[in-house]
Amino acid sequence: MTSSATTVYLFAGDSLTEGIYGEGYVERVARALYRGWAGLEGKVINAGRGGDTVLALLGRMDGLLRDYRPDWVILAVGSNDVWIPWLSERSIGWWLWFHYRQLKLDQKPTTDLDRFAAAYRALIDRAQQGGARVLACTVSPLGERLSSPLNRRLARVNGAIKHLAADRQVPVADVWQAFVEELAIFPRPSDYVLRDWLFAWLDRRRLKRISPDELARRRRLHLTFDGVHLNSRGADLWAGAVLNALAQAQAAPPLAAPGPARQLALPCFEQGPLGVCCTPGWEARARDLARLLTEAYGHLASLIGLQPTVRLAVLDAVHWAQMAAPLPYPEPVARWEGRQGSLFVPEAYNDRFLRQFHLPEVVAAWDAWPPALANVGEAARATALADLLAIQELARLFLHDRQVVLSDPALNDLLAAYLAQAAIHARQGPGAVEMAGLWDAWTEVLARAGARGGQARLQARMLYEAHGEDLAAAIAGRAPLVEEQVARSLAVP
Repeated sequence: MTSSATTVYLFAGDSLTEGIYGEGYVERVARALYRGWAGLEGKVINAGRGGDTVLALLGRMDGLLRDYRPDWVILAVGSNDVWIPWLSERSIGWWLWFHYRQLKLDQKPTTDLDRFAAAYRALIDRAQQGGARVLACTVSPLGERLSSPLNRRLARVNGAIKHLAADRQVPVADVWQAFVEELAIFPRPSDYVLRDWLFAWLDRRRLKRISPDELARRRRLHLTFDGVHLNSRGADLWAGAVLNALAQAQAAPPLAAPGPARQLALPCFEQGPLGVCCTPGWEARARDLARLLTEAYGHLASLIGLQPTVRLAVLDAVHWAQMAAPLPYPEPVARWEGRQGSLFVPEAYNDRFLRQFHLPEVVAAWDAWPPALANVGEAARATALADLLAIQELARLFLHDRQVVLSDPALNDLLAAYLAQAAIHARQGPGAVEMAGLWDAWTEVLARAGARGGQARLQARMLYEAHGEDLAAAIAGRAPLVEEQVARSLAVP
């Protein structure tokens, strides 16, 4: 251990840790600790080295422990044990390069899972014997198509890492799961993944004049710029997973992940179970929306038996883009960040969004408005109705916290819509019944028009009418057959 009062965090891993290609997550963690994020402070040592495998890292671990005497060792290794053999089979350039690195730096991949586990266990043991605490990181996907054979192999490696961490009683930053949940919202993931050695060389030249985010945009990638190395959004996600795991391990209160959200200095406040931030000037709207969501949160908490950490951000278009919200402005959307959720809601809805969701025709046809909305204009009425979508997104965060994420995205949408249906119909007070009826009427309009989300909401209403809140018990218990129960109840094909 260091004799200084300063906590030393040693990050040991490969090129994703080193951060010289694309965006670096370690740099973000260092900035967060410098600012005292979540009460955590300390000095960061980046000992990442491009191309490192679990055996290569094991070979230099004793020297790292001796040189830096860390309080914490953050292990982030395993990608190259899968990726190097895969690349070597596809390119003579990579085969030659990796053999050179193996001779020079002993970066030999371990393809046998048992041998990988033995080497990773030795890493944990040596760090602990050196007096350091260990945080084990699962590694992010290789390519953003999670169903690829490459990622199926990597999933087994990540399973071994989590098993070893549990056996050695060390905390885990589940980066893999954070990436999986983030990528699940995109219906058509890009199949781009770095294969050719020449393309890798060209990318490194491009990065001198083009940002990783721009390369990612051109390739329709969301968290990486080449399928492996991180863009800013992927680096934020990595850093958030690590920081939240460190906060939990050191009993510090978990807060929102760092990144753009921490740099904007937005006005923030607490309301009930929600932490709320907003674009300056929109505090009144943020408080109104927080009251709506606090009521829904209470009902969902009673149904699911959870109280997830949720932060609400009410933003204009500029701050929406700076905070890298998962969907384009101004559609309400939730993002689960490993151990907490963020809920993005716009400060206003533009005409294009309103037309896309058929709100003008619903507003014009409805005459049973709550008293508070009876004498306001159509824009205010449409906003009040559209804000109910935020309840549906809040329901997604409860599902993530309960770890109910089904294989069929349509059933995930259905469960979120069902819980929203229950929360909206459970509301009390003046106008609550009228708004629940309006939500149902809007559902019918969307379903008839074949609009996105309409069918899921219509099916959710049928579930609620047939079963009330009974299906919530299966969700709350994470029943193994919850998917079959829902499908059978609705006869989903």
